[in-house]
Amino acid sequence: MIQAVLLDLDATLLDYGTPAWRATVRAVCDVLAGSAPDLDTDALDDAYTRRYLDHMRSGGEGAQHPPGRIPDADSIWRECWGQALDECGHTELAGPATDEYKRQRRRRYVLFEDVVNTLSELRSAAYRLGLVTNGPGDAQRDKIMATGLDRFLDLTVISGEVAVSKPDPRIFEITLERMGLEPADVCHVGDSLVTDVGGALNAGLGASIWLNRSRVARDPVLSPPSHEITSLHELPALLRKGSA
Repeated sequence: MIQAVLLDLDATLLDYGTPAWRATVRAVCDVLAGSAPDLDTDALDDAYTRRYLDHMRSGGEGAQHPPGRIPDADSIWRECWGQALDECGHTELAGPATDEYKRQRRRRYVLFEDVVNTLSELRSAAYRLGLVTNGPGDAQRDKIMATGLDRFLDLTVISGEVAVSKPDPRIFEITLERMGLEPADVCHVGDSLVTDVGGALNAGLGASIWLNRSRVARDPVLSPPSHEITSLHELPALLRKGSA
């Protein structure tokens, strides 16, 4: 019987996708132009975007990373902004750019409309709630605090802090140990068939639930989830049926 629900963060609870990120980068470039009127903001936008996307692609889908502790987000952002600004002739603005980038990101962190009510309902039904997310610890914790997710969570496990990432089953084993639960007691909900569904299956959890908000066709090469939902609003009823 499911006693705890584990959830992914990005694209599952947090709605901070490509349009919001691109708007963040553009806003930083525009702010920096106030300190350096000769700065080519279009060139800087392009330079930072290229470097950051190259960094993200190197980790694979779902911000996976090799075993070992990964750098904090601040150092990654500072390096990317420094390189981009060096290309544009204003290396001295790397610090202000990173600080502004963090402010602009935080302004755009929002939860999907189905998150608060669903988590409140699950808490009222006495389910324990945990977050299992890939990424640097500082960035992920900032998202949690900025959106108020912390008030719903019993536990947060972040790959950058435990040196192992989904779909490796060890990140779920760490979570289960900290919660004092067996795999069959827990389900995991996430948007990625590779990291979330694959990770839950690798760990032998009680259920793997794919949140398919975009209603995309499942890649037949990938293992199927236990259940597929298109909104978190469907989750409480699924759990009540006892089929998850």
